[in-house]
This record gives sequence, structure tokens and C-alpha cells, in this order.
Amino acid sequence: MSKEAANKMGTEKVSKIMLSMGIPIILSMVLQACYNIVDSMFVARIPDSGNVTHMGEYAVNALTLAFPVQMLIVALGIGTGVGVNAMLAKSLGQQDEEKAAKAAGNGLVLAFIIYIVFLLFGLFGVKAYIGSQTKDEVIFGMGCSYLSI
Repeated sequence: MSKEAANKMGTEKVSKIMLSMGIPIILSMVLQACYNIVDSMFVARIPDSGNVTHMGEYAVNALTLAFPVQMLIVALGIGTGVGVNAMLAKSLGQQDEEKAAKAAGNGLVLAFIIYIVFLLFGLFGVKAYIGSQTKDEVIFGMGCSYLSI
């Protein structure tokens, strides 16, 4: 493969790059939104159990409390990806392979740091967050379970 073929960021038309790289990002965000809608539909249908009635309503409430954290994860992931992609595109367009390699390496380090931060939040911060949002024990338990996963 020639060097020009490998570096489409520096040789392809901007409109073609926008289509080939933008459509997957758009589809990713649409699928994330659909996931949340479908998730809400399924948890709303949870049947009552034991002495707890309206279990579906509790589940949707817990899901609603978890939603901002999910969006924060998605926003940081997509934002970091877009930023690293912009640095890569600029570096490759300038034919500065060393700078592009550094940008890619920094992107991997950032991804790992973001993963660790949210892992620690999932292990240690979920109860404090959900507890600050509700005092209902059923919603607290469901919200903690959902975000811990």
C-alpha cells in the first residue's frame, strides 16, 4: 500500500472524509439513544413482586437517575475520540507521523484514564450519587444495581 493510500486524511476530499467518518459516529449516537428508549420500555414492564407494587415505575425512576451518568460516559468517550481524531487528521495532513503517533498514544492513555475513573465511580461512587438523588430504598437499590453493571 502506498503512503498516499494509507494517509487518506491528507489526500481525500473533505466531503468524502466527512461522510465516511461522520456516518459511523451518527449511527453510534442514534443506537445509544435507541438503547435508552428500549431499556426504558423493558424496565417499565417489570411485574410487581411481593409487597412492592408499581415495580415498573420504580425501575423507570432508577433508570432516569442513571441516565445522566451514562450520558457523561458517552460524552467523554465521544469527545475524546473526536479530539484525538482531529489531532490525527491535522498531523497526518501535515505529514508529521511522529506527532500523529503521539496523538494516538495520548488518545489511548486518555481512554484508559477515563475507563479507570468510571470504574472507580462504579465501584465506590454509585451509592453516594444515587443516595443524593432519592431516599426511596427500592429506587436506591435498583439505581445502584444498574449503574454498578
